[in-house]
Amino acid sequence: MLKKISTIDAVFMVLMAACGLSIKIIVGPLCKLIAVTLLIPVGSVAGAVYMIWPMLSILVVKKIGAASMVGLVQGIVVLITGFFGSHGILSLIIYTIPGVFIDIGFIIIRQFRGKWLLFFPPAMGNVSGSIIVGILILHTPKIPLLIALIFSFIFGGLGGYLSWTLYKGLIKTSPIFLKSDQKYYI
Repeated sequence: MLKKISTIDAVFMVLMAACGLSIKIIVGPLCKLIAVTLLIPVGSVAGAVYMIWPMLSILVVKKIGAASMVGLVQGIVVLITGFFGSHGILSLIIYTIPGVFIDIGFIIIRQFRGKWLLFFPPAMGNVSGSIIVGILILHTPKIPLLIALIFSFIFGGLGGYLSWTLYKGLIKTSPIFLKSDQKYYI
């Protein structure tokens, strides 16, 4: 992927990483307020917003690995700055693995047609992030972890639809992001 990436694609991926980190300060407390009231895991609910950025990156860049790069950039920034949500060196894993699963999910769904399939890659990404945090950081017991994974799947999938909506608005206002020389996935 690194040999075939254009400057505008690289800038867009870094911008998506920055958006994902900057919105975390606002979304985290709001999701905590909602999730605690409904007795739902906070990270699972916040995944609806967190999964938008890597998914939007892969929709715009149209290259497998774009979501992983967004997660890797986020992990590096969090590791270096000690930003909100830092877990030390585990931040690289916590932020990168969901991007990898979004890329894998996108490889699977691009063989089929239908925007309803955009539910699955970010759902897989959010579930993988919840598994990593639940096992490595929180040491969550099996039943609460299973409940968190169900909510992660649902809210992560909602992030896929939100990213599709943002993508459609982005290509209407900035046609530079609609690349005619590359395969249109969905």
